[in-house]
Amino acid sequence: MCGITGIWSYRNQDLVPDQQLLVRMAAPMQFRGPDQDGFLLRTGKKGIVGFAHKRLSIIDLTEGGRQPMTSHDGRYSIVFNGEIYNFKEIKRQLQQTGYPFHSDSDTEVILAAVVHYGVEKVPKLLAGMFAFALFDHEEECMYLCRDRFGEKPLYYAHNSSFCAFSSDIRSFYSLPITLEIDEYALGYYFSEMCTPQSNSIYKNIHKLDPGCLLKIECELQTKETYWQPDYTEKLLLSEGEWLTVVEKEIESAVRHCSIADVDVGTFLSGGIDSSLITLLAARQSTSQLKTFCVGFEYEGFNELPFAAEVAKLADTDHHEIVLTIDDLPLITQLLGEYGEPFADSSQIPTYYVAKFASNHVKVVMGGDGGDEIFGGYRSYNQAWRMQQWYRMRHISPFLKTSKHVFSHQKVDYLLGVMQRDSHVLSEALYRSMGFNPNHIDQICTLKGIKDAARQENVKQMKASESLSNNLFDQILCASLKTRLVNDYLVKTDRATMFNSLELRSPFLYHPLTELVAKMPHKLLMKNGENKYITRKIAAKYFSDSFINREKMGFGIPIGIWMKSKWKKPVEEVLFSEDHLIPIEKKYLQKIWNEHQEGRADHTHRLWIIYVWKIWSRQVN
Repeated sequence: MCGITGIWSYRNQDLVPDQQLLVRMAAPMQFRGPDQDGFLLRTGKKGIVGFAHKRLSIIDLTEGGRQPMTSHDGRYSIVFNGEIYNFKEIKRQLQQTGYPFHSDSDTEVILAAVVHYGVEKVPKLLAGMFAFALFDHEEECMYLCRDRFGEKPLYYAHNSSFCAFSSDIRSFYSLPITLEIDEYALGYYFSEMCTPQSNSIYKNIHKLDPGCLLKIECELQTKETYWQPDYTEKLLLSEGEWLTVVEKEIESAVRHCSIADVDVGTFLSGGIDSSLITLLAARQSTSQLKTFCVGFEYEGFNELPFAAEVAKLADTDHHEIVLTIDDLPLITQLLGEYGEPFADSSQIPTYYVAKFASNHVKVVMGGDGGDEIFGGYRSYNQAWRMQQWYRMRHISPFLKTSKHVFSHQKVDYLLGVMQRDSHVLSEALYRSMGFNPNHIDQICTLKGIKDAARQENVKQMKASESLSNNLFDQILCASLKTRLVNDYLVKTDRATMFNSLELRSPFLYHPLTELVAKMPHKLLMKNGENKYITRKIAAKYFSDSFINREKMGFGIPIGIWMKSKWKKPVEEVLFSEDHLIPIEKKYLQKIWNEHQEGRADHTHRLWIIYVWKIWSRQVN
């Protein structure tokens, strides 16, 4: 795992890349790659290209894995962040063609594949998590590529003078770019605690969409989507057959995610997903697996007993930490590492358990993606109900004539579901944690923010329609492009990378996702039961009480702390001078008072404003 950045200046005499500029661009990524720095500068007919790399050594710990790396024929140069789980299989195939490998690095395998197959074919061959920039010195063009789910970040800025990219948005502060707040991204943040898939908090800086390859030819760009989940084709297997093939594919995913030249452990939260990953990893490991868990003093937030139960069953070398309010002083620095405003407060326990684990291992596996792939959230229960209503669309004429009898709003909702209206279906994507899109203007009066979350969810719902044949799969697919890539993967990437720790997610091993996408939704959530398949698989190993307990989630008692020892520090930040945008203090005071008096739980909304104020201070 590493940090990558670079710039290609082709029509700007005032912007001449040199090593000093690359050093400044790479500086924010010191924690992503503390083991080694690397730089490349090369002049072509059209301009100068510069790459910088911060290395965290996981595969091939020798000098052979140093980046930037150039192909043996000198045509291509690459900087790469991530891990390719199937690089050994690809390497064996390329060795038969006579490619002269000089290392055991997965980076060199990508280069060799580009030389042999061509750039456009390579992303489809790769299994893993990755973001890379590739420069073709012969044709003088740049390629940017991001993995299928967006596990690894990749920002870019492109104009008529230059193209720049980075794993960290703070790299762009070293460049002559106008940094203007993107109100669309800001509106999404106020609602969903993060910025959307393609937009950063700044107008002129973008995120490359997951599963995309972007080709830059000076001021021209061409973007190709090389992968999307496809839920349209289904396999007709019995329930028993599905359980067998899915478990085997999960085992394969864990095996591939265990490949490393350093020790690999697991995050063990005590939930079904991380518990299943841990058990399978322990069974495959040749040494005692190290596991890590974080808990709290408050019972409603503490899963340590469940994690300990799994650790005992799997016979792991288990490590626990308990967080208290006294652990909060580092939060300001942690928020800065996200580069953009990011207000999922579970970033805090994720950071601390990553910090704890980094003292023992360099790589961990976790259960990210399990809920999205197998239907683990309550919003999928809403999606299930929508699917049931859609099957009854033949009664829509009757509903249209019954508005005077039933609730007008309820009838409109049901008709929207039956007509597969993306605006209605997108309601299943709202998490109801941030500011409601209908009332967001109460906290900020900027016109561009009001409908951002609604527009983004509708856009992703429409994009998922062609990838599915039913409403449930459509919503499942859209959630991969919203809450997963925008929130959960950002949370874990930044928190682990701040601790120079690599996190791998077996549930996002794409052959597993492609297999589960072929499962009929009636079985995936049988009778509306969340994660029916993973529960059935887990039932082979864990007790009924463990499997069937209520989902706790990975939360933190920050709302409680806001009423106690942390009340004054939070209040000072919330009501401090506004930076960048106007925050409506009258409404802010209202929700702060309601939270303090216990009349409402505004934890997430207050945290959104708190994070925004901290972030705006840091960038001013």
